[in-house]
Amino acid sequence: MAITKLNLQLITTESDYSNITIGNSKFIDDIWDLSPFITAKTTKDSAKKINFNFIKNGGMKLTTKLYSYYKLGQIKPQSIIVYMNCLPLFIEYCNLNTIDSFNEITKEVFLNYSLWLKEDKKIANQSGYISSKVVEEIIKIGQIKGWNVPKNNIFVDFTSNDLWDRKKALKENKTKPIPEDIFDKIIQCALKEKNILTKAGILIQSQTGLRINEVLSIRQGCVHTTNDGYDYMEVTLSKTEKGESIIHKVFINDLVKDIVAELEEYTKDLREESELKELFLVRNWGVQVLKVQGWGEKRLPNFIRRWDIRDNKGNLYPLKSHQFRATFVRELIKQKVSITHIMKQFSHVSIEMTSHYLTLEEEEVKAIYSDMILGKDSKIAGLRAKEIKSKLDEQFRGKTEQEIDDIISNLSKSMSFNPLPTGVCLYDFRRGNCSDGDGCFFYNCPNYVTEVKFYPILKQELDLMEKEMARYKELEQQRSWERQYVKYKYLKPLVDSLEVQMNDKEA
Repeated sequence: MAITKLNLQLITTESDYSNITIGNSKFIDDIWDLSPFITAKTTKDSAKKINFNFIKNGGMKLTTKLYSYYKLGQIKPQSIIVYMNCLPLFIEYCNLNTIDSFNEITKEVFLNYSLWLKEDKKIANQSGYISSKVVEEIIKIGQIKGWNVPKNNIFVDFTSNDLWDRKKALKENKTKPIPEDIFDKIIQCALKEKNILTKAGILIQSQTGLRINEVLSIRQGCVHTTNDGYDYMEVTLSKTEKGESIIHKVFINDLVKDIVAELEEYTKDLREESELKELFLVRNWGVQVLKVQGWGEKRLPNFIRRWDIRDNKGNLYPLKSHQFRATFVRELIKQKVSITHIMKQFSHVSIEMTSHYLTLEEEEVKAIYSDMILGKDSKIAGLRAKEIKSKLDEQFRGKTEQEIDDIISNLSKSMSFNPLPTGVCLYDFRRGNCSDGDGCFFYNCPNYVTEVKFYPILKQELDLMEKEMARYKELEQQRSWERQYVKYKYLKPLVDSLEVQMNDKEA
């Protein structure tokens, strides 16, 4: 079967859809004729078209078209036609339950939809999987693209793969977050725990999402403060693509800072006796670092028994160390923190780490971020923004839209996209530890790039910073003013640059 490569225009939610052509059709048409892309003579004409007429709600139809258009640049036209042929079931379910927008889809709605497919429609496993997967993808991709979908992640502890028992599913995250009531009890009991090592391990894991081997690696003097007043802790990461250990810096709160100080005092004599620098030390045939195996097999179960922490069936809760990591992500999601913010804590290892916890596929995430930062129409700011845009413009010159997409795709495979709260870090941590010795203060870093989508957050931070600096001036607190100014002098040009680009667009 011959497949013609699609040559699609780049679009955003602000594009003029009436000027966008797909095959023999316009974006605004309710039937997209993809015949130019499917040249096999054996394929029926009806199998070369996407029909959106079954969607009566205008908002849902637009979101579905945006998703179809996006996927047409990712997979074969025949595949997206199959996807769309499964979506009428979802629209039928929405009509039965008076759901008028993808934005109204909650975890409960999605689970009930899958149950309806199984019990009411008696749908086959493969068809049921695709029918659920399409809706799941629309929501996940739409959250990053800015479509009218739920802002919170409703797929925290399951995916369509899980619901339909897919044998060929990607590696699943079987680590479930700790139920909220049990998590709260664990924290309250840990605060009262007499054993300092157990107390410190639980509190640090719960507040940072670090693996237990990373927590047990912390050493004397691991807590530092950036120039602008943020506390961070250094831990050793062993799981890198090259298999080499690196030092990772993770931001911490006062609870972690205080327990680390308590731990340093508690193990002071053991450190002096053994000349070890690690903080999690025990006396066991001499002084040694607490082992991961001992933590999971003894300390956590003993802690659960000691404080009699039980599940809703009355059984002692089978707490596993790695659950703290999944729970940390869930707690951020509860606070309506976006995927970009969630990835902040894990960004300096790899994008795969976070996608594992958010059930987003690596290539999907990288494609979205590369398009945002490297796209032909991207509006970026940062110390290297002009250099990056200049090099990209040179490569894009004279190229078709499809050729530009191919360039971006190839670049994304060779680059790192480590999302931060207000932009992206382009440093490749596979090359070794970042040379920044003062924590991740990204606004003054040449590896930091931001984009116009982050402008509202950056502008709000700048406004608050200016008010704070004015207050310090009135109070004659010069040192506090200077501390803020270090950050301000790098943030102000970023905001100004984005404003200029936004104004150029409006003009």
